Amino acid sequence: MKLFNNLHNIILEETTPWYVKVFESEDFDSLWPITKMFGGDLHEIYKALEKMDKGENFLRHISYNWPWDEQPMTYIIDALGGMNRWRRGMLDNDLLDIYVHQPYIEEISNLKYDKDRIILELLDGEEHKLFGGSNYNSDDCRYVAKQIFSEEGLDWEPYDVQEKLEDLIDMLSSENYTELVRHIGIEFQNQEVDAWREEFDGVREDNGKVIITPRFMNGFLPDNESKRYNLAVLIGNTPELADLEIEIRHAYSRAYNDTLINQYYEEYNDALEELLGPPIKQGYAPVYNWVKNPETGQREEKKREVSFKSFDVTDLARSVITRHAYDIDSPEDFINLLDEYDYNTICPSVDDYPYDEEEVKNNFQEFLWDYL
Repeated sequence: MKLFNNLHNIILEETTPWYVKVFESEDFDSLWPITKMFGGDLHEIYKALEKMDKGENFLRHISYNWPWDEQPMTYIIDALGGMNRWRRGMLDNDLLDIYVHQPYIEEISNLKYDKDRIILELLDGEEHKLFGGSNYNSDDCRYVAKQIFSEEGLDWEPYDVQEKLEDLIDMLSSENYTELVRHIGIEFQNQEVDAWREEFDGVREDNGKVIITPRFMNGFLPDNESKRYNLAVLIGNTPELADLEIEIRHAYSRAYNDTLINQYYEEYNDALEELLGPPIKQGYAPVYNWVKNPETGQREEKKREVSFKSFDVTDLARSVITRHAYDIDSPEDFINLLDEYDYNTICPSVDDYPYDEEEVKNNFQEFLWDYL
């Protein structure tokens, strides 16, 4: 028995243990003889090594010793359990962070770690890159977003809104209605106007004209439905007040169109926030561009300050980077990573009529006095 034990020990000394050979591997192919022993499953090798407290050493070995052009991160994810287990939330997130997420982020200029958070920094104007496709209005969402998130703003072709004048007068608050009556009395005081409608037969002069006097205008007060109707009749059927009607309509048209424009801004910003969350920080970052000096003709580096927003994209970044690392294993701009998986095809559908009629009315009240 003693002789047998000695022979057994000699054989063991001459044979390199499998777990040692693991750390001698230069790539996946060179590990294959060991992998076959574990049913071709890297995760089984990892679990066996983990029992020896060598599991993380295995991940480190793959990361630092296997060729970078053979997608070592794919093998790291397989060692941790593979994509099916990742989709079920069964992978060690701490090890994923160390051996997958952090190496990726080091190569991505617009992502950075801030303690346990992954932060995306977008320069103003870059937001549009997250939009794409067309909605049911046939809007090119990236084209629209590029305008919305630019200094120039949305290029808007105003709707020509044709509301009945009496409806516009009805929209006015009691205070604004009274103010409009007084405005007409002051602006047209003592003017003779051709108020030809029968509603004004009782105040018409012998020459067929109506004189705008304080007494005449007081006839449109106090504010009630019939008085509002009569004021709309006066404004809409008196040639001398035609410009006043036009300005009232302009104020409403602006209110209507501004409300629609605001809807576009709100929908696009809400869609961006749904993807990235609200910005956690805003500031200014230096940007360097090469420009030609008109005096010397030489190209010079010019610095300018550009505003930016920061977003906490921890969950999104972990998800996208894990998928990208497994499929492609080639870090690039984060927005391009999103493009690989169609995350940056945000395309809100904005109706071409106001969601909130009260907002139109409120804007109309506010804008009216800019025109009168």
